[in-house]
Amino acid sequence: MSLATNLQNVKSQILAHAQTAGIDPDRVRLIAVSKTVDSQKIRKMHALGQSDFGENRPQALRDKARELADLQIRWHFIGQLQTNKIKYVYPVAALVHSVDRRELLEEFIAWHQRTGRKCPLLLQVHISRESAKQGFACEEILDIVREYSQSPHLDMRGMMGMAPLDGDDQAAAQCFRELAGLLASSRALAGQAWNPIELSMGMSGDFHVAIAEGATMVRIGTALFAEESSA
Repeated sequence: MSLATNLQNVKSQILAHAQTAGIDPDRVRLIAVSKTVDSQKIRKMHALGQSDFGENRPQALRDKARELADLQIRWHFIGQLQTNKIKYVYPVAALVHSVDRRELLEEFIAWHQRTGRKCPLLLQVHISRESAKQGFACEEILDIVREYSQSPHLDMRGMMGMAPLDGDDQAAAQCFRELAGLLASSRALAGQAWNPIELSMGMSGDFHVAIAEGATMVRIGTALFAEESSA
């Protein structure tokens, strides 16, 4: 399968799932997770019209952004972020999906104070409750939003979450529905720093469920970057 076929197939699936759920498909943005591919393949995918790409390693994001600086790419950081690696991410990311603790929020504040740039971010919420995953607890996320919603140094645009890796569609739907509910509840707390418009949830195996539950961004890698055939 070619990259062009892969991209068309994924876009067709997004369209079909959105229509089935009664959702405007233009509200769902495809983030091509490029963490396993090189810059050449990203360049090919960009030439096909894909502009949003997601990386999960800070140095890889830095390096690929440099190599592809001639392209108009919106880079998304989707991996776990350590405070000592923010320097690789903050200057180039169009959106960081994985801010999962107060320490990172405070570092983002400090970076804005130093650079004058607000790096847009999402708050990662631990909806799966799996020990291997990170994120703010569902029970605390509205308090976090309330605490930081008026900060002049942050640009928080919504929430991100991941369903259990070994769960079925029903388990994924329950997690995504909870996250959508939390985002809806947070709209009453909108302020200078809190503009709750994005809901990043759903990957290759469960993005159809995420779309039905209100995702505005789906993060897909395998289905897009499968090996090209020699034909």
